[in-house]
Amino acid sequence: MWSFEGDYRRKPQQRLGGASKTRNIERSDLLNQLKADREERERQRRREAAAVTLQAWARGVLSQRRTKLDLRHQYDSYLALTKAQGISEGSAIRLIALLIRIFHPQEDSDRLLAVCQLVIREQKQLAEWVCGSCERWTYLLPRLANMALMVITHPVQGEGDNPVSHAGPLRLLEIVLAPDSWSTRLSPSHQHLFLSAVYSHLINKGFYHQIVQLLITRVPEVYESSQEPPTPLADALLHLLLKPLTFASSMTDTMLLYCVLAEMCQHVLGEAVHSQISNYIIPCLASNTKYKLPMDRMVAVLVTHSLKFMDTCPAPALLYSLLMLVRSGADFQDVTSLCNYLQAIGELLGGTTSYLTCSDAEVDSDDEEEDTMDSSKPLNPVLCKLAEECVSVVNSTEHVGWLLSQVERYVSPEVLLHFSRLTHHLLTAPSLQLHQCRLLYSVVVRRQLLRSMWVVLSSLQQGAPLPGSVTNSHPAFGVRGTPLLQVLARGSPLAPYERDTLVPLLATFCATLTAVLSTLHDAEFLGQSDEAQEVYLQKPTQSQFPFSVDELVKMSASLRDVCVGLVELAHPDTRMSAITDTSYTSMWAHCFKVCVGVVRQIHLRDTRRMFCPSGHWLSSRVTLPLNNCQTVSFIPRTNRRQRRLFMPQRLLTRNELETEGPPLSVTDERRGTILREIPFVIPFESRTQVFSRLVGIDRSISQMGAEFNERPVINVAIRRSHLYEDAFEKISPNNEPNLRLRMKVRLMNAVGLNEVGIDGGGIFREFLSELLKTAFDPTRGFFLLTLDNTLYPNPGAHLIAENYQTHYYFIGRMLGKALYENLLVEVPLAGFFLSKLLGRSSSSAEIHHLDSLDPELCRNLLSLKTYQGDVQDLGLDFTVLNSNLGQNTIEELIPNGTNIPVNNENRIEYIYRMADYKLNKQIAKQSQAFKKGVVDVVPLEWLQMFDWRELQMLISGASVPIDLEDLMDNTRYGGIYSTENTTIQAFWQVLREFSETQKRQLLKFVTSCSRPPLLGFKELQPPFCIQPSGSEDRLPTASTCMNLLKLPEYKNEHTLREKLLYAITSGSGFELS
Repeated sequence: MWSFEGDYRRKPQQRLGGASKTRNIERSDLLNQLKADREERERQRRREAAAVTLQAWARGVLSQRRTKLDLRHQYDSYLALTKAQGISEGSAIRLIALLIRIFHPQEDSDRLLAVCQLVIREQKQLAEWVCGSCERWTYLLPRLANMALMVITHPVQGEGDNPVSHAGPLRLLEIVLAPDSWSTRLSPSHQHLFLSAVYSHLINKGFYHQIVQLLITRVPEVYESSQEPPTPLADALLHLLLKPLTFASSMTDTMLLYCVLAEMCQHVLGEAVHSQISNYIIPCLASNTKYKLPMDRMVAVLVTHSLKFMDTCPAPALLYSLLMLVRSGADFQDVTSLCNYLQAIGELLGGTTSYLTCSDAEVDSDDEEEDTMDSSKPLNPVLCKLAEECVSVVNSTEHVGWLLSQVERYVSPEVLLHFSRLTHHLLTAPSLQLHQCRLLYSVVVRRQLLRSMWVVLSSLQQGAPLPGSVTNSHPAFGVRGTPLLQVLARGSPLAPYERDTLVPLLATFCATLTAVLSTLHDAEFLGQSDEAQEVYLQKPTQSQFPFSVDELVKMSASLRDVCVGLVELAHPDTRMSAITDTSYTSMWAHCFKVCVGVVRQIHLRDTRRMFCPSGHWLSSRVTLPLNNCQTVSFIPRTNRRQRRLFMPQRLLTRNELETEGPPLSVTDERRGTILREIPFVIPFESRTQVFSRLVGIDRSISQMGAEFNERPVINVAIRRSHLYEDAFEKISPNNEPNLRLRMKVRLMNAVGLNEVGIDGGGIFREFLSELLKTAFDPTRGFFLLTLDNTLYPNPGAHLIAENYQTHYYFIGRMLGKALYENLLVEVPLAGFFLSKLLGRSSSSAEIHHLDSLDPELCRNLLSLKTYQGDVQDLGLDFTVLNSNLGQNTIEELIPNGTNIPVNNENRIEYIYRMADYKLNKQIAKQSQAFKKGVVDVVPLEWLQMFDWRELQMLISGASVPIDLEDLMDNTRYGGIYSTENTTIQAFWQVLREFSETQKRQLLKFVTSCSRPPLLGFKELQPPFCIQPSGSEDRLPTASTCMNLLKLPEYKNEHTLREKLLYAITSGSGFELS
C-alpha cells in the first residue's frame, strides 16, 4: 500500500556539494552532449524497429519456402499418380492450380514441361473441359500460357544440366492461342470471351516484351533486310507476334486492339535498333499479304503515347519502324488519320534530332553559345546511324511526293499545322542543310499550298479554336481574339499551346518563302510586263510568285513587326527570360533566323524593284537616342561577347567585367540586335549618325594626343606622279600595321620637291581621294567596268600581278581609311560586289545581280530556264570558257562537268552554278582580300547596318544636287566678311548661276570632295568657312584641311566668276596656296 503525506508534486533532487571542480562544462558543450544523446536514443529505436521488420520478413520468406516445398512434394506425388491412373479434368485443374502457386522458372521448368505434355496429349479433351467449365479454365489457361512463355524466354537447365526443350511450351502456346482449337466446341461468343481473357492476361504480363527478347537472344543477327526467316524459331516467333493482333482486329471491342498496338509499338517497333527487328520483323510486317496492319489505329496509338514511348524506347527506332511500315504508300481515309501521321512523325523526328551530329557548316564558333552547351553523354552509334537513315527517308523523293499528295488532298488548317511542325523539325535537324530539305523545296512549286499556309498563319488568334478548312476563296477565319502574329509583334510571350502552334508554322512559311524568292529572278518576280522583262525574257510573263504586290506589301509589314517583336522577346524587360523554358531556345532562335532571313530577302528585292511605299520598312517601335552625346553603347564592341538570344542573362565574372565593362541594358541589347539583324527598320539618316558617332569615338581614342606627339603618327612622303606605287610600298601592313592612327602626308611634285603646305589634314584628304581614284582606275587593271559603269574586281588580276591579293587588301584598307576619316570618294562600285562586301558568306551575290555584270549571259540563262524544247539539243555542259588577256581556259562548274550534259532535269542547277561562278567564285579571292582590307580599319558589324545602295552613298555620298540654301545656312565667315558684305552677296549670286558640275568643282576645291555630306552641310567638320585674302588681283585659294575658302575682295561679279572658275578648274594642288 502507498501512503499519501500531502506531497503531490515531484521535487527535484538537490545536491549541496556544488559543481565538480575537475570538470567545468560550458553551456554549448552541454547542449551538444544532450543532442548527441537524443540522436543516439533515436538511432537505437530505429535499429530495434528495423530488426523487427527484418525478422518478420525472414520468417515470412522461410514460411513461404516451406509452404512451396510442401506444395512441390504434393505436386510431384499427384503428378506421378496422374501419370499412373490417367488424366482427368479434376486432376488437370489441380495440377495447373498447384503449379501456379509454386511456379518459378528456374526451379519448376521440368514440372511445367510435364503439364504441357499432358495438356498437348489431351488437346481434344481440353476443348470439352473448357466448354464445360469455361470460367475456371479462363482463369487457368492464360496463366499456364504465361508460365510457358516465361520458360521459353528464360534460359533454364533441366535434369542432368541439359537445357529445357522449348518445343512443349511453344506447342502449348500455339494450342491456347489458336482459335481453331476452340471453334469446334465453343460458340463464337464464348470463344471470343475466352481468347480475350487469354490475350489480355498475356499482354498485361509482357507478352511482346518476352517474345522480342527471345528473338533478340536466340536468333542470329540479320545483316540485310529480308522476309525470309533466318531460323525456324524466328518464323514461329513472328507468327506468335501476329496472333494477338490478328485476333484483336477481328473483334468489335477496340480496347484489346488498343492495348495490343500500344504494347507492339513499345516492345516491337521500339526495338528496331536490333537487326532481328529492323531487318526481319519490320519488313515482314510491312509486306504481309495475309494480314494488313491497321496503320490508322497504330499511328493514333503512337500519337497518344508518344511521350511515354520515347521515355522507354529510343525515338529513332520508333520513327524508323513507322517509316518502314508506311513506306509502301498508305492511303489515309480522312483528315484525322493524316493529322495523326504528321503529328507522330513530327514528334518522333523531334526526339530523333538529338541523335544527329552537326555538319561542319552548322558549327557555331560563338563563345557564348559554347558556354551554354551542356556536356552530352556519348550517343549509341547504331542509334545515330538509324537517326540519319530516318531523316534520309523522311526527306526522300518518294516519301515527300506521297506526303505532299496527301496534304494537298486533305488541305486544312490542322493538316498544315502538323505539316509545318514536321517540316520545322527537318529544318532544325543539325545534319540537314536548308538547301537539302526536299520537303521544303517541294512546297515551292505548290503556290496554292504556300498561300494556304499564310492564310492559316494570319488567322490564328488568342483563345480561338483552329480555323475551318481552307478553301480557294480563303475566307477570314475567326472574329474574336487578337491575332497571334500581332501578339508576337508586340513582344508579348505566348502560351505554350500558342507557341507550339504558331512558331513551327511561321518558321516553315518564312523558310519556304525565302526559297521561293531565291529561285525567282527579278524579271519573273511579280510578273509585271515592263521593259526589263522584254529585255531578258523577250516577252511579258505571268508572275511566278504566289502573292500579288499588295499582298506582299502587307505581308512584309507584318513580318517586319514580328521580327521586332521577336527581338523584344529575345531580350525581355525582366532579368529572367519571358521564355522561361530554355529547352525551347533553339526553336525561338531558328524562328527568328528564318523570319529575319525572309524579311531581308523581301527588303533586298525592294531595293531593286521598289514595289513598297516610301517609309514602309521603318518601325515606330524602334528609336535611337541620337540626341544623347554619350557613347553609342548599343553597338556590339569587338571585345564584348554577344549574349545568346532567348536566354536569360548570366552573371559576368570578374575578368569579364574588367575586360568588357558592365553588361548592356536590355534596351541597348535590343538596339544592338536590331542594328545587326534588321537595320533597315531604322531611318538611314539615324544609322548614318550612329556610324559617324562610332567612327568618331574610335578615331578619338586611336588618334588622341597625336597633335602633341603623344601618340604615334603615320608620316609618309608620296610622289604625286607615283601615288599608287609609293603608297602601296610605304603604307603596307608590314610598314603600317595600324591604319587607324593619324596620317600626315607630304606630296612631292614632278621635280621631286615638296609641295607647298603643311598637312593639317587637307593634304592627306586630297592624297587619299586621288589614291583611291587611281587604284580603282580600270586602266590599272585591278577593276573592270560593268555596262552601267560600276566597278568590280578583275577576274584576271592574277595575270597582272602575282601578289594580286595583296593589292586588293591594300585597296580595301585605303577605302576603309576613307570611311574611317569620313571622306567621301567618288568610286561607283557594282551592286553585287558591295553585296559580297556586306555579306555574311562568300557567296552573297545572287543571280539577280548577273544582269548588271553580263546582260547577254543573264538573258540567255533566263531563256534556258523557260526553254520549251529539249535542252540537251543545245549541246551545253557544266563548263565555262574564260578569256583573259588572250588566254582561253575552261573551268568546270562541278566535278567532271565536262562529261555532264545540261538537260531538262538539271538546267536549273546549271543556271545557278553558272551565275554563282560569274558572281562569286570567279572573283572570290579578290573580294575576300578586299573585304579583309576594309574590315582591318572599319569593323564589318558597323558596315552591315547598311544595304549595298546605302553603303555606296556612305562611300561616295548621295548623288543629289548641291543645296545652296543649306550651304548658305551652315557657312561661317571670317574677318570683315558677313552675309551683308557685297563680295559675299556676289559670291552667292555667282554660285546660283553655276552649273551643277561647277558647283561640285567648287566643293571639291574647298573640301576635297565634290559631293555634299550625307546629312547636310551641318555635318561638315570643320564647317564651310569664307575669309578675305587680300586684293582682287589674287586668285581664290583654299585650305581643305579647314574647309576654308580664301576669297579676295572682288568688286564685281564678273571678276569673281572668272577668278573663281580659274581656281576651281586648275587642279594644281596645294601649290596654288
